[in-house]
Amino acid sequence: MALPLAVFPALALALAFGCGEEGALSLQLLTAGFDKPYEGVDQFELVALDSELYQTDRLTADVSDGAVELGIVPSGRVRLTLRGLSQGTTRSRGQSRSLGLESGATVEELVPFSTLQVGVALPASRALAPEITVDGDLREWRASPSLVLGREHHVGGAELSSPTDLHAELMLAWDATRLAFALSVEDDCPSLREGLPAGNCGTAAGEERVHLGFDGADDGGPYGQGDLWVELGAISLRVLRGSVSPAELKTVLAPRRDLRGWVLEGTLALSALGRGGLSASDRIGFDLVIVDADPGDAQSTAVRWTGGPAAPDQPTAPDGMGTLGFGVAPAP
Repeated sequence: MALPLAVFPALALALAFGCGEEGALSLQLLTAGFDKPYEGVDQFELVALDSELYQTDRLTADVSDGAVELGIVPSGRVRLTLRGLSQGTTRSRGQSRSLGLESGATVEELVPFSTLQVGVALPASRALAPEITVDGDLREWRASPSLVLGREHHVGGAELSSPTDLHAELMLAWDATRLAFALSVEDDCPSLREGLPAGNCGTAAGEERVHLGFDGADDGGPYGQGDLWVELGAISLRVLRGSVSPAELKTVLAPRRDLRGWVLEGTLALSALGRGGLSASDRIGFDLVIVDADPGDAQSTAVRWTGGPAAPDQPTAPDGMGTLGFGVAPAP
């Protein structure tokens, strides 16, 4: 018999799993220094997703003093989504990466947890092992995603046909001089080169694209010094707002190792955002758009974190961006 799942607000989520020898999982929920994802939360909801991103379990419990018992999650390979609810409305969220929960195992995972328009970048010393190499191989990333985009972020083009049609998980890390990012996209019809086959979907009419936007000072207003909007593809990089040098922005967009989509990996020097350094109380404006160019579609499908302009090529204004904060992970 497994033990009940327990939530410790503002600190960690812990649960047991397994149908034979019990296993144990600790989810360390990490927040930005200025964010308050637990404020007003009266209920926690935990959803377990299988490898195809379909729900297998849903557990809820009211918040009370001390630990909150939610129930038991079965062993196997799952993603865990945690939501903080306020009178039935989602106020805050975090999601683990795909975890292999084997009977008898002990698993510890760092999970960024934040209010809905805040993303959290983890310290590079905890998010990366040991150091990032911009090569499209994401095995050095060891923390859960800071942002997850799917159907609820759809802003243009064809509707998503399944959870894995276009599902994106963005991992973020930071150190004294740069912001690192890794985007893993599950895509049932990846089109990384125009004119080349896109799996069994036909010939690609375009390439998958990613737009990243930054408001370096998080001060809103029109684009100015320290603000940036770039479009990244497998063989292209366009700077649509602001300026950044090749030495300041390094990226690779490539097929996923399992060929079920594609990845983007990169680093951005803080100097391009007008930043000399960062602390856990700092913030920058941020937005993310993914454009899915499936063969045969008259219009590319797009998802956008903030739900801003529907046209995927239209930059988000700085005052319409979400906020990226910088967390401090506990010592290992």
